[in-house]
Amino acid sequence: MKIVIAAWHLKNLNVGIGRYARELIEALGRVDQTNHYEILIPHAEHPFTARPNMRYRLIRFPLFRRRFWEQVAPLLVGPYDVLHFPYDSCVAWKRGKFVATIHDVKPLLFPVLRARTNLNSRIEQWLVGDRWKKLDHVITISEHSRRDLLAHVPLRPEQVTVTSLGLDAERFRPAEHPGERKPYVFCVAGADPTKNVGVLIDAFAKLPEMLRSRFDLILAGDVCKRQDIRAAVENHGLSAHTTLVGVVSDRELVAYYQQATLFVFPSLYEGFGLPVLEAMGCGCPVICSNASSLPEVAGDAAVLFDPRDGGRLALELSRVLASPALRDELRARGVARAREFSWDRTAIETVAVYRRLAG
Repeated sequence: MKIVIAAWHLKNLNVGIGRYARELIEALGRVDQTNHYEILIPHAEHPFTARPNMRYRLIRFPLFRRRFWEQVAPLLVGPYDVLHFPYDSCVAWKRGKFVATIHDVKPLLFPVLRARTNLNSRIEQWLVGDRWKKLDHVITISEHSRRDLLAHVPLRPEQVTVTSLGLDAERFRPAEHPGERKPYVFCVAGADPTKNVGVLIDAFAKLPEMLRSRFDLILAGDVCKRQDIRAAVENHGLSAHTTLVGVVSDRELVAYYQQATLFVFPSLYEGFGLPVLEAMGCGCPVICSNASSLPEVAGDAAVLFDPRDGGRLALELSRVLASPALRDELRARGVARAREFSWDRTAIETVAVYRRLAG
C-alpha cells in the first residue's frame, strides 16, 4: 500500500497541527515497516528518521500559494492508495482514497475565527466544489470533536474515526532531579480569543494577597503578542508578578512545565488540549476548564472549572496553591494519566484507517 502524506505544516513544528504531523509521521515510521510512504515536505531539512519505506519529497512553494499546491502536488507523485492531509483541507482531484484530519470545528462555532474569503479561497472552492463529497474519510482527535463534526457537517458516523493524540514520554516527563519547584503559575496558549487567557489574569488578580505575593504568573505562546492581554496585566497591577515569555522551544517548554507550581488551561474550546497532557507528563499539577474535549483528556487527574466563571477559577487557584498535599495528589494522577497516551498508538490506529480505506 502506498500512502502520501502532505506535511505542509512542517513550517511550524512546535504547535498544533505542525506538532501532530511531525509526531504522527515519525511514529508511523516506527510502527509500520510494511507500507510505503511518500511524505511531501516544504523544505529539505526535516526532523524525521531515515527509513527504507519512507521517501521525503521536496516541493517548494510560497506559503501564500499553499492552496494551489494542495491541489497540484498530489498529482505529481503518481498513483497512490491513500492520500492523507493531516489538517482540514480538501483536493479537487484524487488518484486514490482521500482522508483528512479535522482537529475541531472551532471556526463553525466561533465566527470570529472564520478565515476571510479571498481570491485564493474562491478559486479553491470553485475547484473543489462540495468538499464533503470529496472526503472518503475523516480522522479527528477526540470523541467530543467527533460529536461536533457529526452535528455540524454532512458526514455519516462510519466516515469519522477518532485517533487520540499522543505524548512523547521521553521528552515530556518529570525532572530527573526535581528539587524545589519555583513559585509560579504557568499557562501556554495561542493567540485566538477562545484560549480565554484573560479569565486567568482576572482570577490571578483576585487571589488573596497572602498567595498573590508568593506566586508569579508566566504566560507562553502567541497569546503574549496580544495587546489586550498585556493591557489586562497592567490594568490589574500585575506587571511585577507576570512574565510574558512568548513562543518557546520544546526544551524550554518542558522546563517551564517541570518547574511550575501549577499549570492552568482556561480554554473555551479544544479539539483535544495537548498542553494539558504535556503538563501532566512533566509532573505539573493541572487546573483546566471543563469545556469541550478537556474533561475527556484530563480524566480525574485535573481540577476542572467553568471557563466563563472567573470567580470559580480564583477559588480553585487559591485551593490548589494553598495545599501542597493536593498538588502532590494531582501530580501523581497526572503522570499516570499521561502514560495512557502515546504517538505509537495514534499511528497504529491511523494505519488501521488507511487499511480500511484501501480495502
